[in-house]
Amino acid sequence: MQIISDLEGFSPNWKSCALTLGDFDGFHQGHRALISRMIAISKENKVPAVLLTYDPSPKKVLQKLKFDTQIYTREEKIILLQNFLLRASVFLPFSKRLSLISAADFLENILLDSLHAKYILVGYDHHFGHNRKGNFEYLLKESKKYKFKTETIKPMNYKSMPISSSLIRNFLKNGEIEKANILLQAPFFIMSTVIVGKQRGLGIPTANLHISPEKLLPKEGVYQGVVLYGGKKYKAVVNIGFNPTFSNIDLSIEAHIIDFSENIYGQTIQLYFLKRLREEKKFINLSSLKSQIEDDIKRAKTMNIDMF
Repeated sequence: MQIISDLEGFSPNWKSCALTLGDFDGFHQGHRALISRMIAISKENKVPAVLLTYDPSPKKVLQKLKFDTQIYTREEKIILLQNFLLRASVFLPFSKRLSLISAADFLENILLDSLHAKYILVGYDHHFGHNRKGNFEYLLKESKKYKFKTETIKPMNYKSMPISSSLIRNFLKNGEIEKANILLQAPFFIMSTVIVGKQRGLGIPTANLHISPEKLLPKEGVYQGVVLYGGKKYKAVVNIGFNPTFSNIDLSIEAHIIDFSENIYGQTIQLYFLKRLREEKKFINLSSLKSQIEDDIKRAKTMNIDMF
């Protein structure tokens, strides 16, 4: 899969393509259905499948986010995109200047001239161009003039609620990780570098993670998880919070990786969240804290990750 970060001077090595575009914050069920349909069309018509998204998110640039963070960072999106049969993924630099481009110019200059789109698929609620004039109805109207074909998909619901990135964000902020994972169709994850922690001396080693301020995190608490490192999966117990027993000021994320003893300072791991075990709480002493962590580890050891 080719990663394209700028279309200025770009010349595609394909004559035509099937293309989908959107913010794709989360790659939830609706996004995946849209991408799958686009790939099916690319196979039917023997043309490359191309995805266009924005970096940073238009919602961030235009200050439309309730939480000024991303479900997935650019690097994490690239990991997810590798699960699809795409020829290329375009991370179009988004700015206020780009937001002022008309829908007509966006369609003609970017989608048709730069990317040679022959089949264009958009979500039912996706808009592009100045004042959000570009949408499926606009594409349908222009398709005869420019000789391309277009499709959309119907909205998808979860328990009568429209599936959306906003709904997933709310689940994560409330600690409802299992509901978020259902909508994501995969465990929510963090890709991060392991850093040196506080080294409290509890005798329970943890991998402390450096987290970008751009990254949306689940609610503080203790979670069952899986660490992917070196191509192998390991069960883990994860704590997100302020370590109230030690009166920390800064939020931290640390994972005890079960049956693992390697030194991985400076290494990058992927940490997947499967289930929330409990709230973070303050203990009266270190002995009580250690005992609780050991209980958390026992519970985490029982989980089945064969299907992960």
